[in-house]
This record gives sequence, structure tokens and C-alpha cells, in this order.
Amino acid sequence: IGLNLYSNTPAVLAEVIANSWDADATEVSIDFDLEKKSITVTDNGCGMTRKDVNGKYLYVGYEKRPQDPAQGEKFLTPAQGRQPMGRKGIGKLSLFSIANEIRVFTQVSNGEPQAFLMDADKIRAAISIEDPSKVDRYEPQEIAAYEDVPKPHGTCIQITQLKKIRLTEASVTALRRRIARRFSILGASHNFTVSINNQQVTLSDREYFHKARFIFQYGGNYAEHCSNLERDESDEVTGRFDRPYRFDASGKSCEDGEYSIRGWIAIAWRSNDLDGGSATDSDNLNRITIIVRGKVAQEDILQEFRLGGMITKYMFGEMEADFLDQDDQPDIATSSRQRIAEDDERYRALVTFMLAELKSIWSQTNKLKEDAGIRYALATNPHLRKWHDSLTPRLKNFAKKIFGDIDKANIDEAERQRAYANGILLFEHLKMNHAIDLLRDIDVTSVDQFLDYLREVDALEVEQYRQIVDERLSVIRKLREIVDENAKERILQEYVFEHLYLLDPGWERATQFEDMEKRMERVLGDMRRIDIHYVKYRRVAAAHVIVELKRSSASTTKTDLESQVRGYMDRLRNELAKGGGDSAALPIEAVCVVGNLPRGWERKDQRSIDEQSLALYKIRVVTYDELIDNAYAAYGKFLEAWNVQGELRQLIEQIRDYKPNSSS
Repeated sequence: IGLNLYSNTPAVLAEVIANSWDADATEVSIDFDLEKKSITVTDNGCGMTRKDVNGKYLYVGYEKRPQDPAQGEKFLTPAQGRQPMGRKGIGKLSLFSIANEIRVFTQVSNGEPQAFLMDADKIRAAISIEDPSKVDRYEPQEIAAYEDVPKPHGTCIQITQLKKIRLTEASVTALRRRIARRFSILGASHNFTVSINNQQVTLSDREYFHKARFIFQYGGNYAEHCSNLERDESDEVTGRFDRPYRFDASGKSCEDGEYSIRGWIAIAWRSNDLDGGSATDSDNLNRITIIVRGKVAQEDILQEFRLGGMITKYMFGEMEADFLDQDDQPDIATSSRQRIAEDDERYRALVTFMLAELKSIWSQTNKLKEDAGIRYALATNPHLRKWHDSLTPRLKNFAKKIFGDIDKANIDEAERQRAYANGILLFEHLKMNHAIDLLRDIDVTSVDQFLDYLREVDALEVEQYRQIVDERLSVIRKLREIVDENAKERILQEYVFEHLYLLDPGWERATQFEDMEKRMERVLGDMRRIDIHYVKYRRVAAAHVIVELKRSSASTTKTDLESQVRGYMDRLRNELAKGGGDSAALPIEAVCVVGNLPRGWERKDQRSIDEQSLALYKIRVVTYDELIDNAYAAYGKFLEAWNVQGELRQLIEQIRDYKPNSSS
């Protein structure tokens, strides 16, 4: 049973510590010998007589909790009055999962010392015989090293010939941390101390309480261990909340529920605080452990839930649920001793209760993060605070949601300030929509009030358009960097038809005309010539547009272009007339995008005459380079001419460029 009972060293050592607890020990000492590659666990418990060794310790399945069914009394240990952690006497077998040789030295007060060696290799040999009737009986070897027996009473276990365990300073530190995380009964308050290499293991060795931003407590004060809980402007903790800790068999929270728990669920500052990816702590802390009678019974109950959101990625905690292990109820642990039987009604009640709690915590955490997000933003950016102070209480509630979302993002400080600036733009946009709904409440006889409203709308629209211009310029700059003509042709082919502002700043893509565009393109399709790369129809707000994109190597003349494009325009005009409606009355414009100027246009006077002639038919000709340069010049001049900046633009730039650590 024990050869593969456990899969990790902390779980094995936890079983030894649990046995010390059950033996009424008050002190347990674990010593790692890096040179000898051995582990020694010594306690000052009650120890064992020879009869105890043979009839209890070496008896697999020994019932450790005798009780009087008539009285229904729980079994408590004789000296300390503890509820024992062990139940079936199986835990000690876990030692064979990590080592081949186990030496046990033990003594009761005023009793004879007992010492014996258990050899895993000999155990394997005894059970390897195929014929069960010939299987040898294995008996541990009695040894005489009685000087290792604790005085005046206690038990010492030496674990040697370790399997797949590399004992180093770092691994011992990690084991200390993991032992601390597996027990809730360590310390003077429980009269039970565990030391590793002469250094006491404490709650601080868990090394995760400092990661908590908010903590939800159940029947205990765990916040005192958390040094970095969220605080408000007056430095008061805002991240601690006490929760109900009783529930009934259906999992519903109620004051007189038959089940009670103790524990906590914390929300980390950042999700990657819990991922266990650091060199010093490889444990994944994004879990909620279940503690039963002071020891981990299930590594993680959080995996039971598929809530599908991000908040659970920030959760970690510990729940003590002693009701899962009652003397008069069946053993709830699985055969591996590392999980709880999921079909037990007590466990299902806990799962139901936990699900409701996690949903509630999720909702409260979102609100807490919103509060903290706006609080942090206002504390770190004075320009943002000035803007926020100008809002009405109702609008401040709307702003909290936006800045709370920014707070949830794991971004550096410079990105955060830019996010604040974008957040204000979003807020102002939402505010305008809100104000439009309330326009009926504005007193139109109050000229000042009405003009203030219009100015806010105008400032927002101006700023939004400026952002559009900035984005377009960045695209055009990239196009200007391309030197190869074939590359320009390919990119313009993919880009120009969907971004008509490159041809005319007034042309926007109008997606509501998509059906018309597809129909008209089919009409034009059979008129394409072999030297034409692409010809497409687009409908903009007040015109029909034909865009012809020629190959960069194509050679043409003004007459060829005019004939070709006027043919497109006539065909299009006929199709529009068939459909009738207002669209037939709209003008048709055409742009020919060419790699090289038409022949003869190297003379400026000839080009001017031809362009005037083409303009009569609303036809323009532009080269690849001219298209890009003209678009850049048009938008560049627009920005350069923007000398007078509105208050909203100034505010956004102040917020975006502010450096919290600077002296400004």
C-alpha cells in the first residue's frame, strides 16, 4: 500500500507530523542532513511500547478512534484532549513512497526503548512471489541503537536511502514553506510546534499572506497576517470582510446551520502573484485548500468550479471543515488519502456553499476594485483628480467603473496613465450619450446652460476626430516607408479600396451600401482589361466612386484612361437608372491610381491640360507616390493648423504624459 501512496515529500512528512499530533506531542523536530541525504523526525509524544509497535503502529488498518457508541462521545487523545488526525493507521506507510529504509526509535515514560528497521526492498521481495500461498511474511528488523530514542518519551523516525529527492538548502526552504501551508495547528495557541533544522515553522513561512489585497474571513481573524491589504485615503484597511460561517445540509448559509467552517479566501494584487513561476516558489497558489482537523485533506476545491471569469485567477485561501471527518460517520477520504470523496453529502453541501460564496466574493471584488481603481488614479495623477472633482456625484459613479477596469489590467505606470487618458475620452463619450437622454431636462431658456452643453459635445467630437487623424497618419507613414514599387502595388491593392480616405479625406467607407457595391462590381467585372490590376466600385455618403488601380509596370495615356473610365461610368450610370431612387441622381467620380504617369505628362503644361479635361468628367489620375504624399500632406496640415487646443485635449495630454514619480 505505502510504496505508491503519496507523490510528494511534503505530503509524506505531513503524515509523520500528524502521527506526532495524535501521540500528544507538543514539539516536533525535523532535521535534514544534506551530507548523509537523510531526514530525521523526532517528537516528544507519548511513545510506543513493544505491544503498541506490533499491535498498532505495524497494524495496517488499526482503528485509532475507539468510541462508546452508546454515549456517542468523540475520541480525544489522553494528554492533550485532541481530536486525532489519523483514522486507519495508513499514513505511516507513505514513508515508503520517498525512501527505502525507515528506522523507528520510540519509548514511553519509564518503559523499555524500542527500535526497528523497515526495509522497502525486502518488503518488495516478500510480495513479489506470484503464488499468494507462498508469499513470505515480512517482519521489521529489530535494531539496538537505543541512544537515538527520545528522552524521557517520544518517537524518532530516521528516513534514509531517499528516492528521487535532492536535498539542498533551496529544497529544504521549499519544504519548510510547504509544511507551513499544510497545517493550521502550528504554534503556541495549539501547544504544537514544528521545527525544521532547529528553526520553528510559523504561519509567516507560508509566504503568501502578503499577496492578499482583499480578504474574506470565516470565523477567525486572518487579516492580522496580511501586511498589504488595500487601504483607503486615511490608511484604513478596506480589504477585510467577515462572512457567515455556518450552513445547512443543502449548502445554504444560515446562523443555525449544522455545519460550520473557519478560514479565509483572499484576492491577490495580481494574478501572476499566484502562478508559482518564481525561482523561489514553484507552487501554484491559485487554489483553496480544505483543512480537516488541522491538516490538508484536499489540495484544492477551487477546481470544482468553472466560473469562467478572471476573478478566480486571483483567488487563494484555506477552509477548515472538521465536519467532514466525524468519528461516527464513514471515512470521507479517498484511498489516496489526498482527496475527499466527492459523492459524500457533507462534501456536496460544502461545494454548494462555496459556489455561492465565490459568486458573492466575485461581485464584491469587482466593486472593491472599482473603488480602489479610482482611488489610486486620483492619488497618482493630480490632473485626473481635478477633472474628477468637477463631476457630479452621479457621474462620479459612472467614472468609477471605467477606472476600476483600468486598475484590473496588469500594465506598467506609463501605460496606465495613457489608459487613464483614453478612459476620460470613453467617459466623455458616454457622458454625452447620457446628456442627450437628459436633454429634455435642460432649461433651453438658460442660454449659458445650453451653450455649455453644446461646447462639451463640440469638444468631444473635435477630440475624437483628432484621434482618427492620428491613426490615419500612422498608417500613411508606414506606406511612405515602402520603396519597392511592387510592394506598394500589393499593399495598395489590399488597402486602398477599404480606406478611401487615402484618396480623399472626405470619403469614408459606408458599410450600409455593401450589397450595392457587390452588384455594381459584377457589372464592371466583364469590362476589365488585361493591364488593369483592379477596378472596384464604392459608394460613399454623397457620391458613387470608381477606383481603378493599374499595375506598377503598366504604360498608358490620357486618352486610354478617359475612354476606359468613361466606359465604366456609363455602364454604372445605366445600372443605377434601372434601380431608380435617389442614388441614381448622385454624381459618379473616378480615380485612376497608376504606377507611372501617362505618357506626355512629364511636361507640366500637358499634364495640366489633360487634368482639366478629365476633371470635366470627374476623373482624377494619381500615382502611387502622389497618393501617399497627398494623403500625408492633407492630414499633416490639418494637425499643424490645430494651434488652439481645447480644454479636453489639454486635459488628456496632461493625464497621458504625467509621470507620478516626477517632481512636476
